[in-house]
Amino acid sequence: MRASGRAVIIDASSSGASGDKFLGALIDLGGNPKSLERVARVVEANLSGASHVQVKTTKVERGEIGAQLVEVRSEEKVSKRKATDLQSSAEKCAKELGLSEWGTAFVKSVLDTLSSAESRVHGHSTKEVELRELGSADTLVDILGVAYLADELELSGVRWWCGPIGVGMGVTEFSGRKYPNPAPAVAEILRSQKFPMKTSNIQFELTTPTGAAVAVSLATDSSGEIPVVKPHKIGYGAGAKDLDQVANLLRLTVGEIPGNGHAHDEVVVLETNLDDVSGEVIGRAVERLMEAGARDVSITPVFMKKNRPGQLISIIADKAKSEHLAELLMEETGTLGVREIPVSRHISRRASDTMALEVKGKRFQVRVKRALTATSHSQSGKVEYEDLRRISNETGLSIRELQQIAKNRAHRRDT
Repeated sequence: MRASGRAVIIDASSSGASGDKFLGALIDLGGNPKSLERVARVVEANLSGASHVQVKTTKVERGEIGAQLVEVRSEEKVSKRKATDLQSSAEKCAKELGLSEWGTAFVKSVLDTLSSAESRVHGHSTKEVELRELGSADTLVDILGVAYLADELELSGVRWWCGPIGVGMGVTEFSGRKYPNPAPAVAEILRSQKFPMKTSNIQFELTTPTGAAVAVSLATDSSGEIPVVKPHKIGYGAGAKDLDQVANLLRLTVGEIPGNGHAHDEVVVLETNLDDVSGEVIGRAVERLMEAGARDVSITPVFMKKNRPGQLISIIADKAKSEHLAELLMEETGTLGVREIPVSRHISRRASDTMALEVKGKRFQVRVKRALTATSHSQSGKVEYEDLRRISNETGLSIRELQQIAKNRAHRRDT
């Protein structure tokens, strides 16, 4: 049984974040290197123009600390790709890899964050922006690999915290030109997400655009105030270069938030009123908002000026995603303004486990979420909708019939 009190602390304050460091830290936590090899094969099969996509994992030392170094190599027949092409390939890969709902949403969030930053930096629309280094198979392996390993380690959906991200000084070079550190895309990602960064005098690109996008998409809290956590596991991911001034490492700490009471967190509510937008437009807006990482979207009928009927769109979201979601809401609906309201939440303690269901002579494994009392006793349980839908498609039974079967099975197990 996996308690919802689990949390992951991302420590990128001293030497920044990159895709390979995240992969290395997840492997060091117990992820299977062969899982990354599978991700590489899937990317090669679904990304046009990419070949010989390979992943190598090595145990190294950085600052006398043992860490996992992950190197991704590929051959490219194209020098750049449109962001939309990379997103399309990522969707196919996510489906073939069988990523969880969380993992699929995470991959989309990272790619949306990268394309939005690049479009703002270059002054092109997100549909027109072309990616060079960021459009490579390496980038896709980094992003999909983080999602796949998080699913494998049962870290998908737990709380992730991240303090300020370290960025270096000096210059970095790509596309044949030199740019100041942090790289323009990194600076834009952190600015747009209102994410704290920590500068240092290290003359090196400590944080890459992919690393920044992964960090802000994982982190459900970027206030800089790390919660009290009982550490269970620690994983170190190594950067490619061994630096003299700092141990080039990203550290992930998996632990448990102590206490029997319910949890708390901080979110924002984004709102706007609409009175001249069709149902089709609103429906599409809700779809895109959920895909972009909104926790919940609701529509409430309201009366507006001159007693005109309208709709109030309310979005519950993490603070780090608020600007992107507000921009998306304005883009989809044409609204001229979005209200942002900070909100504190009380969250009941929960746990999840699996249960076997026998339906029409076949045996299925389903995931079950359970509420916990203050003394950690299990209360009511609910089977994941996606599992019920999968069984419904295979057996022809309705969701309601399957819910009743699950209820009867849970009652027999508890007694």
